Amino acid sequence: MAAPGEEAPCGLCGAAAAPYTCPRCNRRLCSLSCYRGHGGCAEAFYREQVLQALEAERDTPPSRHRLDSAFHRLQQLREAEDSSGCVGRDLWESLSPAEQAGFHRLLNSGEAAKLLPPWRPWWWRRDRPKPAVEPPKTREEEEETSVGPAPPFPAIIPPLSSLPAPPPSPLLPFQLPNVLYAYAFALSLHGGDETLLPELPAAAIDVSAALRSRRPFSSTAEALGVARYDAETAGYPRCPLGDAGTVLAVAQLLEGRDGEGNADVVIALGHLEGLLRKGKRDVEEEERRRFVKARRKCRYLLAWSRETTTAATLARLAGEARRVHAAMTEAELVSGGVNGVRGSREKKLIEELD
Repeated sequence: MAAPGEEAPCGLCGAAAAPYTCPRCNRRLCSLSCYRGHGGCAEAFYREQVLQALEAERDTPPSRHRLDSAFHRLQQLREAEDSSGCVGRDLWESLSPAEQAGFHRLLNSGEAAKLLPPWRPWWWRRDRPKPAVEPPKTREEEEETSVGPAPPFPAIIPPLSSLPAPPPSPLLPFQLPNVLYAYAFALSLHGGDETLLPELPAAAIDVSAALRSRRPFSSTAEALGVARYDAETAGYPRCPLGDAGTVLAVAQLLEGRDGEGNADVVIALGHLEGLLRKGKRDVEEEERRRFVKARRKCRYLLAWSRETTTAATLARLAGEARRVHAAMTEAELVSGGVNGVRGSREKKLIEELD
């Protein structure tokens, strides 16, 4: 037995440095080779976890605590293997057909998905003031707040003068909230998976009247209200961000992660333009024309935003989006948390905010 304060030696070869622990027998192990060499203990652990999960599914609704513990212990074991630079036996291939079917049932029930950290868009941030002293975060909190990397800043932005279009209208700024709502909605609806083409950019077109046609808006509230209405009438489900959350995403994009909204607006428009470009490759000719038209509009807004949009304009749009978000949040609370203010109440909300 190791003396107090000393690390226990490897339970197989006796090496002094044994940073890993078998998840089943708690034996200290120094390497992947010793882990594999100490018998069928780890294989028994795998099987136990599978059977426990299947038993929980058969007898009662899946236990989040039990599944979370199993996933966490498997993750620890995988990290131990990965740190040695080796890859262990494929767990999925080692399962029987019945066990694989059991896991499929767990996935289909939605319980397994709840164990994963929620997808956070690249612009996401906690929308509340930070305390003077930030307490240390647990591993679960770190996963909950982790966000993916932002798309790259567009390498090439055409000059606005090179694009065939009439002079910008005074109402042009209100196109931004409508398009940004569609971008946030489509990205959230598809979990940020950019391989879902052409579905992801097609959803953005369906939700943004500004991308589909020469639709003017007289206010930010109208631009956001029309986008929400289009999402509903197009038959899309409520996206994971929620109605109010998608409006909040628009405000955050307009504000920018560093308080300078122009960069994030340009990144978002450039990202959407790229998705439209890739998406049109896999659609029929008639639908392709719709993609091309939306991409041209996106490129125009990109050039316009880069060259002429001022910080004051973006701040005003962001403030108006936050007003819409506040009104929607209050309405949802009053109505008991239903799916926002939609349909026949849309016009009333827009009129109240204008």
